[in-house]
Order: sequence, then C-alpha cells, then structure tokens
Amino acid sequence: MRSRKNVVWRIIHTSAWMRILIYFVLFALLILIYTILFHGLYPQLEGTSVDWSQSVLFVIQTITTTGSLLVYHSDAMILFSSVMMLSGVIMIFMVIPLLLTPYLVAMLRSGPPRRTPHALFHHTVIVGNGELSRALVESLSLSDKDVLLVEEDENAARELARKHWRGAFVIWGDYDDPQTWEQAWIKNADFVILCENERTTASIVLGIRGLTSARIISIVDKISFDRYLRYAGAEYVLSPKQVTGRILARHAILNPAGDTEPAIPGLDRLTINKDEFPEKTLRLIHIPVMPKSKATGKTLGELDLYGQYGIIAPFIWKAGRFISRPEPSETLDITTSLFLFGTADAIRRAVHEELEVDKEQIGHAVIAGFGDVGSAAYSEMVASGISCVVVDSKKYDVNEVTGNAEDEEILREARIGEARFCIVALNDDDVNIFTTLMARNLNPDIRILARANEPSSVEKLYRAGADYVALLPRIGGQTVGRIVLADTITILIDLPDGEVVVLKQIRHPTNRTVGSVAGASGVRVLGIETSDRVIVLPSEAEALREGDAVIVAGNTEQLKKFIRLF
Repeated sequence: MRSRKNVVWRIIHTSAWMRILIYFVLFALLILIYTILFHGLYPQLEGTSVDWSQSVLFVIQTITTTGSLLVYHSDAMILFSSVMMLSGVIMIFMVIPLLLTPYLVAMLRSGPPRRTPHALFHHTVIVGNGELSRALVESLSLSDKDVLLVEEDENAARELARKHWRGAFVIWGDYDDPQTWEQAWIKNADFVILCENERTTASIVLGIRGLTSARIISIVDKISFDRYLRYAGAEYVLSPKQVTGRILARHAILNPAGDTEPAIPGLDRLTINKDEFPEKTLRLIHIPVMPKSKATGKTLGELDLYGQYGIIAPFIWKAGRFISRPEPSETLDITTSLFLFGTADAIRRAVHEELEVDKEQIGHAVIAGFGDVGSAAYSEMVASGISCVVVDSKKYDVNEVTGNAEDEEILREARIGEARFCIVALNDDDVNIFTTLMARNLNPDIRILARANEPSSVEKLYRAGADYVALLPRIGGQTVGRIVLADTITILIDLPDGEVVVLKQIRHPTNRTVGSVAGASGVRVLGIETSDRVIVLPSEAEALREGDAVIVAGNTEQLKKFIRLF
C-alpha cells in the first residue's frame, strides 16, 4: 500500500498535467456543489420546479456572468446568485490573472520536491546526477529498500525525478544546508553514495559524518584522492575507471588471479587464486579462446565441458554478440570467449587442457590510452604475462609509442597488425570509436576490448568492430551494488542482456526444490554450494537446504521473486 502511495506522490509532484487535472476537478466540484444547492433552493424560494439540466446551465451561466434565462424574485435567491456571480468574477477575472498567475505557474511547473512524503528507514541515499546515478538506481532495484536521490541543481533534480519516478525518491537542496540532509532522513540511512567531484564529495562527507551512522561510499574519478576522502570519513573510495580497466584486461587473459578490491563482495568468485589449489568453491570465470588452442574450431558439444570436467559454459561472447544460452552446436573461434562456471580446480584443469597456449603464441597487446583505465588494464595484463605496447600522446615510463591513437602510422609502429589484443581506453568516446575502426581494419583477427563513457556509444563501438565494450558508469553501478546489496544477495556479474548472476544464502529451513524455485521465480539455477556438497547444474528434483549457497541467473523481476522465496 505504501509503495502505491509513493508512486502517486511522485506523479503529483513531477507531472504538470496531473496538477492541471486536479485544478479542473476542484473547479468541477465547485460547480457541482452550486448545482445541488440551486436545485434544492429554487423550488422552495420561487415556487417553480427545475430539472437538473436547467440547474447546471444556470450555475455555469451565473459563474461566467453570461446571464441566465431563469427568472427569480426572492431576496434569498438574488443573494445566492450574487454570491455565485461574485465567486466566478473573483476566480476567473481577478484572482487567476492578477494574484494567482505566478503561484499557478510555479505550481503547475514540473519540479522535484524538497522532502519525501514520509520518513525513510534503512534506505540508500545517492548524491549527484548523471549516468552513474542512473546505473546505481538500476543496480539497487533488486532490493525492496527505498532509494533517495539528492541533487543540488533544481533543473537536474527535475530531470532525475522525471526519469526515476517509479524507482526512487528525488529531492533537491543545497548540499551545505543541514536541512537538506534532515529531509533526506540521512540519520536513518544504511548507505550514502557520493557521485560528485572530489572537492564537493569531501565537503559533503565532512558535513554529514556527524549526522549519520550510514556507511559512506565515495565514487571518484581519480583513485589518487583515496586517502584524503577516507580521512574525511568515507568508508569506501572507489574508481569505476580502475575497475573498468581490470575488466577489460580480464577479457584477454587466461588466468584471472586475485583482485585489488578484496573487500567488495562477489569479486572473489570471478578469480582463481593459485595459492588455494584445489579450490572447491564455485567460480564464474571469463576466458577468451586463443588461436591454436585445442578448443578452437570445436563446438561446445564436442568440447563436452560438463562430461569431462563437470563445468558448464552458461554464456558466451562471439564476434561482439552476447549469447545467454549457447547451443551445443555453437562453434568456438578466436572471436569467442567463454564464461566457465564450476569449481575453481575443475575450471583450471579445463583451461590448462583445452584453452591454454604457449605464451609466445599469445602475442602482445596494444593499449590505446594510458589514463586510469588504460594503466589498470596494463597492470593486469603485465601481471598475467602478456607484453603490452602503450599508445598515448603523453610520455610514460613503459613500453610506449608516443602519439595519437587515431594515427594509422602510430598504430603500425605499435605493431597493431601482429597484436592479439587491442584495449581502447581513451577518455573520448568518438576517439575510441575511430580507433576501434582503424584497429579492426589494420588487423581483422585482433580482439578489441573498448571502453565507453556514454550508453549511446556502446552500440557504435560494437558496429565499429569491438568484441567487448565496458560501459564505465554501469561498471561503477555494479561495483557499488555489490557492497550495498551484500546483506541480501551477492552479485557476481551483470550480463549485457539485462540478466544478473547472483548468489543467495539460504538462512532458514525450506522445503523447496530447484524446480519449484525456477518455476516460481523464472530464474535459472546454475549451482548449489555448501560445506559438504557442490553441485553444478543441479536437477529440478534437487532439494534445497538451510545453509545452501544458491547461484542463479535472471532478470531484475525474476531475481526479486527469487529473493522473496527465502
């Protein structure tokens, strides 16, 4: 019931048409009241009966001062008609144009409110506007907890309210005004996520840390500001650029091991730690198919990953196309990369026997752009034993060709024609698109992994020839979502088709089976893990037990239903 009231409240505060409708409803109500009074009074005062249509016509003509054909003589009816006429004159000809016009313009103008319709508890406050805020709301939609967006600029807040009227509350107010945070119910919040620039973020953190016990997460452009913001009071300081660089690199390497953000839940499930062999916990590892590997040229059916190793490939990338349910007849080539799901030791054996090649055969990688994204990708690649050539207009102390990545001669000097990978990581989407076009033209077999800043650039990069595109705001939203939702579910990975792979711990006794869960929610159950059993692709009859960690894939609505089952 409360959620319905919230939606109505947001519509009224963000829709000018709704306000106009309310005004006309009230005006019609006034006419109705006058009509009922006239219909009852006229026969008593004038001794003549009138029907309802005559009553309505009399009221409208009197209020609009156009005059009426009905005759009346009694003093009471004259007074009643005068009151109606005076109210009509005041409303139509005086109050609206002279006194109420500024107020009505402000009232009818679509705008965000200053406060929420009721108190919020255990909610998440997001500060700032942009694609990252939108991605955060999308990631947090898996939870039933409220999300509140706070924006300092009225126009930006108005746009946020229009976009998120179904998914989040929006208020606007000065970040330096304590009343803004009081109206955001920050004292009751579980998390505060800051998406502003570093200086503004530092000012906000210092202003609110005494007002709330919420965990403060700061999302920054440059990770070098980490220690200053932590000193100010932020518990987490995250850079989407760093994470994006590592993700781009991991679409190229065969042995993803470890992560620089171990405190972020779920990331350990995407890596293989060499120091813990054999590992029995379930992993979801992304592995590219290399030229001259045993798997190249085989179909998934011929590879028989489940029969040989007890693992599956629930999703694959192929030639820039994501396939969520690949058929056994799908042929693997050098444009293919596999998402392998199973225990870490089984995945390691499969990679070693089917997908590994000599390092000399891998070739080198060209990294276009050596900012935060490019340098993070470079570190990950070099740590995995892949040699890299950096292309950047600035000089760095790495193996580099200094120049413009859009220059064909510069790319040739970086030996793009011999490279196995090209990571396009510049800060300009248009430059990234053109660089991708050139790299694909100069080396048709190269694997291109590109960064995008705007959602509109993703499809263009794929059309230009990219095999995989990492949308930076979406990566940031996923990373923060892992932290905020950790008490509900553990997010493993967001897939390009809108599905999410999550892990849910069953904390209470249940009599459900895999089949009943899939039927009730629509999710795909990939695996079950406990201390005494690990099952990949369990049968529908498999019973779930208290203590099980269940890994499933599904869209937002399916996952919401799945979470509510437990």
